[in-house]
Amino acid sequence: MEKLELDEKYILKSMISLGHKYDTYKIFTDFVTMVAITINNRLNYSGEKEQQYLKIINQYTEEEQQIFIKMFASLINSLDNVQFNDVLGKVYEELNLSNKFKGQFFTPPHLCDLMAKITLDKDVKEQIKNKGYTSVSDPACGSGRLLYSYLKEMRLNNIDYSKKVYVEAQDVSELCCYMTYIQLSLYGANGKVVIGNTLSNEIRDVLYTPFYLIFPIKEKI
Repeated sequence: MEKLELDEKYILKSMISLGHKYDTYKIFTDFVTMVAITINNRLNYSGEKEQQYLKIINQYTEEEQQIFIKMFASLINSLDNVQFNDVLGKVYEELNLSNKFKGQFFTPPHLCDLMAKITLDKDVKEQIKNKGYTSVSDPACGSGRLLYSYLKEMRLNNIDYSKKVYVEAQDVSELCCYMTYIQLSLYGANGKVVIGNTLSNEIRDVLYTPFYLIFPIKEKI
C-alpha cells in the first residue's frame, strides 16, 4: 500500500479532486476560512466564528471532512521555517484562482526576499535595543509574502521575531487576510491581521496571532 504523503502536493491534489464536485474557489475559501477560525478560536474564542465554521464543514460529507483535516496537517508539514515559504499563496496560484481583474498579483518570492534585505538595516537593531521591539506593516498584504521574507531576514540576523517584532498586515480581501493570518500564526509571528480597506480606514475584523495573545507587544505603527 502506497504511503500517503501529507504535504503541499496533497493539498493541491485534494482540491483538484474535490473540484470535480464543488467549485474550486469555494473549496479553497472554505478550507482557508476553517483553518483561520480554528487557530483564532484556540486562544481567542468567538461563538460567531464557531457557528461559521460549523456551517461550512456541515456542507461536506464525513469523508470529505477528513480530507480537510488532512489538508490542514499537510499545510503544517509544508511550511518551512528556514525558507518561510508561502504554501497557501502558491496553491492559490497553481489552482489559477487569482483574479488579475481585481488587481491580485502576488509578488514573486525572490523579489520579496530582496525587498526584505533592503528594508532591514542597522536601525532595526537599534530600535530593538532602545524600545525592546521593532515593527513592520504591510497595508496590502495579499498572501503575506513580504512579511514572511521579513521574518526570514530577522531569523538570519538572529533576531527573535516572535518576541521582538510586531507585525501588522491588512488587506481588503478577507481570503487574503485569512491566508496571511494562518501562515503568520504558524510561523510564530507576533501581531495582527486587519480585514478592511487601508485607504478608507475601514475595519471589518481583526485577527490576533497566538503569539500576540501570549506575548503581546505594544502597538506603535
